[in-house]
Amino acid sequence: MSFSQDQKKEILDQQIKTSCCKRAMLQGILSAKAVAEDKHISISVESIEVAEYIGGLVFDIYSKSAAVSTSSKGGRRRIVEFESPSAAKYIWSLTSGGATHSDKCPLCLSAYLRGLFLACGRVADPSKQFSLEFSVGGARDATISLFEDIGLTPRISEKPNETVIYFKRSSFIEDFFALAGMNNTAFSLMNAKINSEIRNNVNRITNCTTNNIDRAVAASMRQISVFEELEGRGLLSQLPDELADTARLRLEHRDMSLSQLAALTSPRVSKSGLSHRLARITQIAESILKK
Repeated sequence: MSFSQDQKKEILDQQIKTSCCKRAMLQGILSAKAVAEDKHISISVESIEVAEYIGGLVFDIYSKSAAVSTSSKGGRRRIVEFESPSAAKYIWSLTSGGATHSDKCPLCLSAYLRGLFLACGRVADPSKQFSLEFSVGGARDATISLFEDIGLTPRISEKPNETVIYFKRSSFIEDFFALAGMNNTAFSLMNAKINSEIRNNVNRITNCTTNNIDRAVAASMRQISVFEELEGRGLLSQLPDELADTARLRLEHRDMSLSQLAALTSPRVSKSGLSHRLARITQIAESILKK
């Protein structure tokens, strides 16, 4: 079962007690996928479980029995069909700027959003990517306006028979599920984002450390190469005594880090002081070798 299906199962398992919220949820479903021909309503949904759930809502709100059949396209999709002049009137009203949902209590909006997601929503596994989309039909403009009214600015992709309204920004996706009353889903998204940020920070630190080590090794190899050539030509004694001693110390302890090497200097030199001295020696040595 996918992450998206898990969230829909959570909706199916919830009990809605108030009739106004049941109506709002059914309105969310109708606005997403319902087609009205006269008073005949048909809704295409992704599974038998969702179809049966919608049938229960139809009976509770319209006192109508809904028939469930297999889609002609095959697969798990089911068609929910029933007759209701009231439902048809609601569907037609959406195309002319009618209200998307009843708003008799503070929870009606949450119920409507859950219905919308149940009927046509898909959310990606947040451990892989952040994506939430809705494939809507005739209620395209009403759905877009609703999202904008609640502060969620969607992206739009037009297809031949439907419009895909989608979000890629994680904060918008979290807000949607919080507004829909699906707090577990919202927390899952937040935790996934935190874990992703932690992994990215660790990778950045690791890459930075690796790059610093690579630069330090390259500098050390360059110094040793120059010092060896200087010593091989008998030119090391041309350096001031403290610089010549430092060059010999580097040659004697080639695998040591700057911190370890600094601890062997006498008189003691700091790590940054030793780094500066080695760079100075390298510069002078290269100048001598050129001559």
